[in-house]
Amino acid sequence: MIIRACILCLTMTSAPVVLADTLQLVFGKTTKTITTEDLSHLALSTIKTSTNFTPEATFEGVTFTTLLKSYGVQASQLRIFALDDYSYTLPVAELDKYGVILAYKKNGKQIPVSDLGPFAVIYPRDQHPELNNLEVNARTVWQINRIEAVDER
Repeated sequence: MIIRACILCLTMTSAPVVLADTLQLVFGKTTKTITTEDLSHLALSTIKTSTNFTPEATFEGVTFTTLLKSYGVQASQLRIFALDDYSYTLPVAELDKYGVILAYKKNGKQIPVSDLGPFAVIYPRDQHPELNNLEVNARTVWQINRIEAVDER
């Protein structure tokens, strides 16, 4: 009985690690599971910046423009959800304007959940002083596990 309980505990604690590099992209009646591997096949973008949760670092990922085009998503807003159920709605026009990325690497390494990964919204805050504010801090969602298209065009 104790062995089963220990195996169950190990299984439960290791399950998020197995799924840590995936997120759900929801648009219309479609849900796509996207992995870090899938994203690595798209055009890579880099932003060197500080965030409200990190000192200056180099983040790599895909722009939301590239992500949406690659999956045929047309929306005016995206609702971004984190593992802890925090969520925020982001205007696609702003994401396009600033080249905001869905980052999966920080300083050349995949971002682990323990370091606020596996995915994070990264704005180029240091390059645009107008982005260094509380509103953008709230939009800088990390530990992303789901993105939903809102107000589809």
